[in-house]
Amino acid sequence: MRRIITFTILCFAITSVLAQKNLKNTFEKDLISYTNAFNNKQWNLVTEMMYPRIFEMMSKDNMIMVMEGMDNMGVKMTTDFKSIDRISDVVESGNEKYCKIHYYGVVKVKLSGLMSQGSALVQPKFEQEFGKENVKYNEESNSFTIQAHRAMIAVADKKSSDWKYIDINSPQAKGLQKLIPEHVKRQLR
Repeated sequence: MRRIITFTILCFAITSVLAQKNLKNTFEKDLISYTNAFNNKQWNLVTEMMYPRIFEMMSKDNMIMVMEGMDNMGVKMTTDFKSIDRISDVVESGNEKYCKIHYYGVVKVKLSGLMSQGSALVQPKFEQEFGKENVKYNEESNSFTIQAHRAMIAVADKKSSDWKYIDINSPQAKGLQKLIPEHVKRQLR
């Protein structure tokens, strides 16, 4: 009897570890695709990877216009995805499942055009958001390099593995957290 219990616990542990590893691989592949699309200004692909309920708050067309507007105003931003630090357990609620992904990337922000004189305005905001020790300004290139430890929420239908993402990091994105049920947020660590 003891062997059966030990074997059952061992099988459960192995299955759990394999499922977590598969999930991490899926998220890693998706985050690389997401950041590549963002870096290459493929806004339609970026918005396709977003959780559809985001567009209840702002239309997809307006979202694309905002992303294009950053570039047009002289804010060139790229992210070099480095790694997933950890992922939470999957939490189910209603017809959906949720997972929080903690990841690390290097963000580069180059200011030009209308924003070329804006470094003194944005540096304190970057330092507040990312920590002063993680923000480096290069005066010669008028650019910032930011060591960013961030998080996203992945959401999928319970019966699907097609995950969609909510970027919950920036102060502007705090309203997006309303899309996640409170009891789910408390469980996502």
